[in-house]
Amino acid sequence: MSTPIIDVHTHIYPATLARRAMQVANREHDDYSKLPVRENLLARMREADVAASVVLHVVSKPATQTDVNRFAYESVRPNLIAFGGLHPDCGHVIEEIEKLKDRRMAGIKFHPPFQRVFLDDDKYADMWRHIDHLGFPVLIHCGKARTPSPYDLFPSGVEKILRYAPDIPLILAHMGGRSGDPAEEKILFGFPENVFIDTAMSAELQEEADFIRIAEAMGPGRIMLGSDFPYGTQKAAIALIRRSPFSESEKEMILGGTAAKILGIRI
Repeated sequence: MSTPIIDVHTHIYPATLARRAMQVANREHDDYSKLPVRENLLARMREADVAASVVLHVVSKPATQTDVNRFAYESVRPNLIAFGGLHPDCGHVIEEIEKLKDRRMAGIKFHPPFQRVFLDDDKYADMWRHIDHLGFPVLIHCGKARTPSPYDLFPSGVEKILRYAPDIPLILAHMGGRSGDPAEEKILFGFPENVFIDTAMSAELQEEADFIRIAEAMGPGRIMLGSDFPYGTQKAAIALIRRSPFSESEKEMILGGTAAKILGIRI
C-alpha cells in the first residue's frame, strides 16, 4: 500500500466528557482504553496503520461554540486534522466561520439531528454562501442518528444546500445517509463531482453487498474511508474496503488518496 491511509471520520472529546459521549451507544461504562480521547485514537491508528485521522467536532448548541472549537484547535497534531464545529444559529455566524479559517481548521462539521436544525433551510443561505466563498470543505452527518429525528438530512436536502454552496468539497457521512429510498439514491448518484461520501459505520451496520452497490454507483474516486471512531473501528472499516472488488489503485483512492487531495494533506 503506497498511499498513506487517512480516516476522515473520527471523534475525540475532553476526558471529562468522554464517557458521556459514549451514552448514545450505551457504552459509557467501557474501559478507559476504549473511550474517545486523543491517546486512544492515536493507539488505534498505530494498530491499523492509519497515517492521519480527521477529528470532527460538533457544536450541539450555540452556547458551546467557543469551547468546542478551542478544544478542536488544541487537538491538532501532525497526524490529527481538525474540522471545527459550527452551529447555524450561533450569533454572528459569518464571524464564526472566519474564526475557523483563521485557526486553520481543515473544514466544518455539521450534525443536523444533534444540532436540531433543518440545515437546508433558506435562512442559512448566507452562511452557505460564505462557506462556499472561502472554499471550506464540509462534512455533514447524513441519514438517521440513533433514533429518527425530524432534522435528519438526506440527499434531497443536500440538493437544496448545493444551490448556495455549489463549489465546496462536500462529504456526506454514512454513505450519504443510506435511506434505501430509490428517489434519494437517484439524487445522491447524480450529484456533481465535488460531492463525496464516507464509509462511517458501514463495516458495522451495512450489508456488504449494499456497500458495494452504492460504492460502485458513486464511483471509487468519490468515496473516503471513515470509521466513526469510537463507535466504529478503523480496522473493520479498512478491511471492508480491502475486500471490495475495486482495483488496487481504486482502493488506494478510497483509503486515502482522495482525502489527501481534497484536504491538502501531506504526510
